[in-house]
This record gives sequence, structure tokens and C-alpha cells, in this order.
Amino acid sequence: DNTQKLCSACGSELPGQHCTSQDRYAGYQGALLCLLDKGDVAFVKHTSVTHAISASTAALNLTVDDFELLCVDGTRAPLASHATCNWGRVPADTIVTSSARSSDARILLQQFLKIMVELYGKKDPSLPHRFHLYDSSPTYGATYDALLSDDTMSLVEVPRSHQNFKKYLSADILRHINIVRSCPVSNMTLCVTSRIEFAKCLQMRMALNAQLLKPEVKCLNGGSSYECMAAIHNRDADVAVLEAGDVYTAGLTFDLIPIMAERYNLDDSYYYVVAVSKEDDMTTDVVYLRNRRTCHPSVMHGGGWVLPLDYLLNNNLMRPYGCNSLKAASQYFSKSCAPGALNNLYRDQYYDSDYHLNLCHLCHGTGSSFCARDHTEDYFGFTGAFQCLVEGGGDVAFLKHTTVPENTDGKRRDWWARNQLTADYQLLCRDGTRRPVTEYLDCNLGKVRANAVVTRGGYDYNATEVQTFTNLFLYAQQFFGRDSAHEWDFQMFNSKDRYADVIFQDATQQLLPLPPELQHYHAYLGRDFLNARYRVDCTAGSMRMTATAPLAVLALSALLVLRH
Repeated sequence: DNTQKLCSACGSELPGQHCTSQDRYAGYQGALLCLLDKGDVAFVKHTSVTHAISASTAALNLTVDDFELLCVDGTRAPLASHATCNWGRVPADTIVTSSARSSDARILLQQFLKIMVELYGKKDPSLPHRFHLYDSSPTYGATYDALLSDDTMSLVEVPRSHQNFKKYLSADILRHINIVRSCPVSNMTLCVTSRIEFAKCLQMRMALNAQLLKPEVKCLNGGSSYECMAAIHNRDADVAVLEAGDVYTAGLTFDLIPIMAERYNLDDSYYYVVAVSKEDDMTTDVVYLRNRRTCHPSVMHGGGWVLPLDYLLNNNLMRPYGCNSLKAASQYFSKSCAPGALNNLYRDQYYDSDYHLNLCHLCHGTGSSFCARDHTEDYFGFTGAFQCLVEGGGDVAFLKHTTVPENTDGKRRDWWARNQLTADYQLLCRDGTRRPVTEYLDCNLGKVRANAVVTRGGYDYNATEVQTFTNLFLYAQQFFGRDSAHEWDFQMFNSKDRYADVIFQDATQQLLPLPPELQHYHAYLGRDFLNARYRVDCTAGSMRMTATAPLAVLALSALLVLRH
């Protein structure tokens, strides 16, 4: 359960290098350099100081007398006393191979390595340019311990009986490793909403396990964001990544709290909601959208549903129908794709027997995926809503300010996005004018908080779990939060195949921990969004009432039994 203090003294500020194996202070020589620059103590190998002095790298102009060993009994000793003043013995670095290789193949590898040591294991001063097996700096730049440790004297073969990590490390070393790797929380179950997200979750689980990150990630396909909220509340899952509209529902209905938030290309964790239309469609404007065809990320989506409908309702452009936003939208727009519009969860909330089929007429899914509120519907999410505008017959799409640039100008390989240019689309402003897509700061429908990682709050709040889950995501993005040149590498903020924004938004640059004062849906979403959500969906509390009603019945029954 580490904190970010463990990285505060690292030597590189670059996002891809800071506190990683590429950091200036990484490795034994890096730790020694950290001691010389800013540290008070360095934990290094017994040969690190003498090697650095002889190599004239990190400890230039210093001698062994300038350093002392700190013994476990609280005393100090000179460097030469490392045999009696040390913190333990550790097996040397070893060359490994696959356990699937036969014993004969391993013997051949050992023989090859022996020949390599005989040829290149000793440095010949008369041949300074000859390859040396244990050489790093300056031959290969300002580096050290490249491939093999610089202070290696020779390579010793490991006998066949010890070619197993448990036997090589010994029980004592394994005990220390298990103590260090122990975690107060054994696992973290991430709840997702579709088979597409479930597949990515499994990939993330394997990637994090490969880096020995704890707690262990488990995956649960809840089937919908609402079912994931219930699963977290019932402790069948621990976390989920939700957009702002669902963060509201999760907090109101299940007492879930946001603990981390995505950050895009802005200074804070929010995005601008924009109404986008085609550049050659000059008849569509946001002031009058009656009988227009609209594309939404999903029903009750914070940016794709709540803010656009609040704008229309608040300006008396749309009849509220008792704040039944599904009916209001179906009566106002001619056709739409609003994934989730056929979901009984939202219809039952309004006691509405109508299906409002026109809210799904532009959707593209088939079978049970048609108009589904997950990635099985092609037009789900911001990228899906944009695809609906491009090819699905929509007149306007309600998007995140980064959606159009993410999918045009050759950035997206899918066939529907080919030949699409940013200049082909324009923003529809509140005053009826139009602006280029890049001018979202002056032409938008408002700001919405970014997607957030949520977990249990209220009476089920556990500070240890919150800190552990937060740290796991922080360390995960250290390894997998940036783009990789290898398409087979796991990337947290990248979706493969034809999908977009799977679990995390593809536009995410990093996950930010939320301070305690923002770990509540009221504080996180802000007053403006809460008011907008209430105007669009003033019956949201009915779901909470439905969930708590059976408890009241049980309590009444108990009273009747006691009185009898």
C-alpha cells in the first residue's frame, strides 16, 4: 500500500521515465547517484561504491573513506566490513530461460555462455575497442549494468537441481519477498458492462500480474452500468469506471463514491460538451432542433443527454412532460440513436408504457445489441455517436470536445472514418452561430466532469481499500498508461479492433486521485450538473425508494410479530 512519496526523490521528470527502470536514479549505481545528489542513505550492493569509484562515474573525486556502512545493530562500519555489517545476502543476478526447454537444450545454452565468457569475459587493455561482456559506460552511453552487471567477474552455471526459482532463491529470500509483496487487500474486482470490456479487463489483469502489481485484478461482466453499481454495493465487485451521468446514479442510489478521475487535454478532470453538425448542412442549428435526427452516446449520459436536453428544456425549446426526458426527446426529435432508450430501467422509472422507438431508429446494432447501452451497439459512446452522424443519417451529434479530432484526419483506421476531415464538421453554438471544431472553449453546451473510478462509500467506506485501489491504478498507468510502438503491448487508454473508449476513454492522458473533499458525487459533479440532471430527470430518486422499500416492510412485519 505504497504512497507517491516513494517516487518524490526520483531523478527524471519525464512521464515515461519518472520512477521507472529508465529513471536516472534506477539501479544500484542510480541509487548511489541519488545518495550523492539528495539522499541520506542508499541501499546498494557491497561492490557498488568501489566499482563507481574505480569507474569514475557516479562517485567522481570521492574515496571509500567518504562512505560508511549502516549496520542493523545501529552501529557504523567501513566499506571493507561488509561481511559483518550488512542487511542480508541475496543471490546474484541470473540468466533465465523458459522452463519448457529440455535439459539438453539448457546444457547447450550453458556451454554457449561459457564460450562467450572465455572469449569476451576479460578486458584486454591493449585492445580498448574490443567487445567486453561486462562493459556499459562510456561504450554504450551514460549507462551502467547494461544487460549484465558491470562488476561481474565471471558467469557460474547453476546446477540442474537448482534450476527452479524457489531452490535458487532459498526459503529465507522467498519469505522476505512475500512480506514485501503482502497487500492489505487481496484482490480488486473490476466490473464491466460488455464482453468487449471484459476481454480488455482480462488483458489488463494479465499485464498487471506480469508486473507483480497487487492487489490482483479480477473481472466481472455485470451486463450494464446499473448492475455494476449494484454488484459493487453488494461486494460482488469493487470498482467500475462510470461516466458523469452514471456517477450521479451510483451515488444517489448505492452510495458509491468517485475516487479517481480521467484527465484529457485540459488542466482538470472535465470536458466540454459540444453539438456537432456537418459543415455542408447549414439548416441545422442548436436553437431549433425540432424534427431533427440526433445522435447521443447513451440515455442519461452526462454529456450526451443531460446537458443537451437541459439546454433545450431550460430555454423552453422542448416540452418537459413532467421531466420525462425520454418522452420529451421522442416527441421533439424525429429520429435518434440514444442507446438504452428501450431499457426497462428508464421506462419503469417514469411509469411509462411507451417504448419511444424513434429514439432508436438510427441505431445500428442487431438482435439484443440493438440500441443497447454498451459497446455491442455500434453507435454507443462518443465515438459511436460521431459514427452515427457520419454514416447513420444524423443531423447533429452531442459529443466530447476531443471526439471529432480523435476520429478524423486519418487518426482512425475504420472504414467509416476514412476520408473524414476535421474541417468537414462544425460546432453549433448556443446563439445559433457556428464555429470550427477547435473553438470549443467559446462554443459549447457546458462542462461535465470526466469519467471516474467509483467504489463503495457511505457506511461501507473503507479507507484502506480506497487507498489500495487508487495506488493500483496509479502504478498500472506508470507501466501501461502511454502509447506503445508495439501493437501487442497492453495499453490502458487505447482500444483495439473497431471499438473505442473501452473501460477508459481513449483520450485519457492520466488518472488523477481525487482528494477526500471530492469523493462524493455531489462535490465531484458540481451544483450546475446536479441542477441540470434534476431538470432532465427529477424522478431519479424513485430507484432509491424502490430499493429501500422492502426493508420498511420487513421492519413493520417484525413490529407486528413482537406486539402479538
